Amino acid sequence: MVDGLIAHRVAPGDTLEQIARQYLGDHRLWPELQSFNRVSNPLHLQPGFTLRFPDRLLQMATASVEYVRGSAVAITPARRSSDSQAPAAAQRRNVQAGEVLQEGDHLQLDANSFVSVRLADGSLVRVQAQSDVQLQQMRRRGRAGSLQSVLELQSGALDASVTPQPASQRRFEIRTPVASTSVRGTRFNVQADATGRTITAVDEGSVAVASAAPNTRQMTVLDAGQGLAVTAEAGVGVPSALLPAPDLSALPERFEDAHWLDILWPAIAGAQRYQLQVARDAQFSQVLRSAASDTTQQRFAALDDGNYFLALRAIDAQGIPGRLAQRSIRIKSQPVPPLYQSPVAAGVIAQGAGALQCTTVPGAVAYRIQVAGSAGFASPLLDSRVDGECQLSVAALPAGAYQWRAASIRSTPTDAADQGPFAAGQAFTVATPPPEMRANDLVLGMQNDSTQLSWPGQPGQSFRLMVASDLAFNAVQHDAVLQEPRWAASALPPGRYYVQLQIIDSNGLRSRFSAPREFAAGNTVRDGSGASLRTGTDLPLHRQ
Repeated sequence: MVDGLIAHRVAPGDTLEQIARQYLGDHRLWPELQSFNRVSNPLHLQPGFTLRFPDRLLQMATASVEYVRGSAVAITPARRSSDSQAPAAAQRRNVQAGEVLQEGDHLQLDANSFVSVRLADGSLVRVQAQSDVQLQQMRRRGRAGSLQSVLELQSGALDASVTPQPASQRRFEIRTPVASTSVRGTRFNVQADATGRTITAVDEGSVAVASAAPNTRQMTVLDAGQGLAVTAEAGVGVPSALLPAPDLSALPERFEDAHWLDILWPAIAGAQRYQLQVARDAQFSQVLRSAASDTTQQRFAALDDGNYFLALRAIDAQGIPGRLAQRSIRIKSQPVPPLYQSPVAAGVIAQGAGALQCTTVPGAVAYRIQVAGSAGFASPLLDSRVDGECQLSVAALPAGAYQWRAASIRSTPTDAADQGPFAAGQAFTVATPPPEMRANDLVLGMQNDSTQLSWPGQPGQSFRLMVASDLAFNAVQHDAVLQEPRWAASALPPGRYYVQLQIIDSNGLRSRFSAPREFAAGNTVRDGSGASLRTGTDLPLHRQ
């Protein structure tokens, strides 16, 4: 085919009816061939003679919309109705998956949109966001022959996977304002950017790129792994090797964030930016997320749990997309993990007592709690499923540094356990609590006619002191945390009281309260020499 004309070299025995059936799908159209080629005697064709006819005589084919994401509009141009000379009005509609597209239909996509179109021969055209493309020609040779397709890309980008066909039968062409790209069986992409450039890159097979400038035959063939740019001023550029595919091997096997899908990758030398897509299928006919990034990381809004495919390309200084890196990913974020309640982050639990506690999660029937030491969660020390409340006793753990994590478990319609992701590990410490203070460690004395209490203490310790007027400590008169191991009873009214103490270590652990000890407060009774009188139990005697 040359410039929209189909050529057929006449073989012995050929007739116009046979050729019309072969190419046009209807033997009754042979007069069209005769008229166009000015054949004087249709019953006697000269072998070796080349018949030519316009591709508009081929039968029309259709395409189907396989998938739509976001906002996309299809415009069917005005056409003359069969019973009127007046053209029918153009039709504008939102693109729907499953609808049939006709020759001449126009697709316009908004930002964050994507449409995949399946041509009649199985070729797949992926229309990217903010693209404006027209299905200018969709014709078929005969009733089941090869497809002749021409797409007009005014702006945006197309990624095409073209079904292989014999070179003499197949035509697939993408035209932009400055270039045309034609193939016969390959995967490639074409972009028409805002500066007027056309950029072509080839993943598989080869393509021919030609300038659309009038009176020029400038054309270059691109093989797999090559790309180039075309401008109106400079014409077809020099082919260059595509940047290598980014390395995706370090990506996690599962993405577990319920809110975000974060992708990170190592930089590619020479890359100016990167293109990313996430799709449901390996053919990327159902793209769910797409973005261009100036850095080596990209955050997408999270997707539902399931298996997906990620595609990543590096873009060079000319704007040519590099080789494709692709891998499958799995998202598993439900049910969400519980929140930690106790202990607080880096908190301390008393040895022989205490438990790990977390919040309940709606829909969860159980929780999995792991405790790990220095070896990490690859070899957990505790790994327990707990039903009901989200808590686990750690009374059996010896003193030391640990970390713990928890996951929610829900039931499925088949009653199988469905565990969600673990929350991030949180550190805690098991420590020995301070020993209880002995009753005889409390020393009573007098200073400035006031009862003084003192006791031994260690650096970093604080002390809780409680004073009550009854032995059962129902009538507490004073309750305070002290930073020094001493206290004066000067603020108490005269009388007899009971005191008990609790030691608080620097890590927050507390001892049990000491046994109560009785003491008297108020003005002391003195003898003639000035010395205070004392009771039989050697307590100062106070005036009542």
